[in-house]
Amino acid sequence: MGVGRIAIIGGDARELTLAMELVEKGFDICLCGFDSSALAGVEHFSCPKEAVRGAQAVILPMAGVKGDLIYCPGNPNPPEIHENFFSELPDKTPVFIGWATKELKKMAVNVRLVEIAQDDELAVLNSIPTAEGAVAIAINDSPISIHGNDAMVVGFGRCGISLGRMLGGIGAHVTVAARKASDRARATEMGFRTCSISDLREHVKSMAFIFNTIPAPVLTQEVLANARKCSLLVDIASGGGTDFAAAESFGIKALLAPGLPGKVAPVTAGKILGKVIPRLLYEYGIGGGGEK
Repeated sequence: MGVGRIAIIGGDARELTLAMELVEKGFDICLCGFDSSALAGVEHFSCPKEAVRGAQAVILPMAGVKGDLIYCPGNPNPPEIHENFFSELPDKTPVFIGWATKELKKMAVNVRLVEIAQDDELAVLNSIPTAEGAVAIAINDSPISIHGNDAMVVGFGRCGISLGRMLGGIGAHVTVAARKASDRARATEMGFRTCSISDLREHVKSMAFIFNTIPAPVLTQEVLANARKCSLLVDIASGGGTDFAAAESFGIKALLAPGLPGKVAPVTAGKILGKVIPRLLYEYGIGGGGEK
């Protein structure tokens, strides 16, 4: 199957940059929800159902769809989708989205709904602007320097690895808290101190900075009671893993900061999508090329 028509419905600077990247790669792109001056040389629509007619694939925002409203912060009247939106698409049409609510999944039963936030390549590449954004928050919102101070990274997945490396690179004394012995071993190999999640209460005592990457309740009231030397806690996990009420009661400044790539580096995040999406399209037989 050759290069096809791709409909991008809503989004922010990430999706607009993605559209530019796809146009450069020869894809036939149409946009819905953006100002008609946002990108020359492509068709613009205000109605999602009209935009997807004839499309071989649909791209919804990385930030998702809440209720009926498509994430589109630059539009005072963001496009809406309902169940009949998906009925306009041929069965098994790939529909890419960052993450999907249960309600959206119920509406999209006839299409192939692909949650690209779960893609390994995308997640690893996005960990870089995520880590940069978390460090920027720590620099801007704390009265002390990161260099020379104790910093804990809770969780050592894709974001935790990038964040630990970045903090160590600017002189923090990094401790990694992880459940898996293999993750702690990797952190040790990288030159970091380590502890298990079950030992957090003891190891948070000396921390000036705490960064959480685990989307589960790990920084509980019991743990935070021992973290009173913490100058700033930054939680970058989707949904958070911090008891923010407890943090406030202990005088700990705690900030929830999900979705950092789109906030701190939307053009870079869009270029990352421009690298990943062609591969995914190619996997569905769309494009006839793209990086594997």
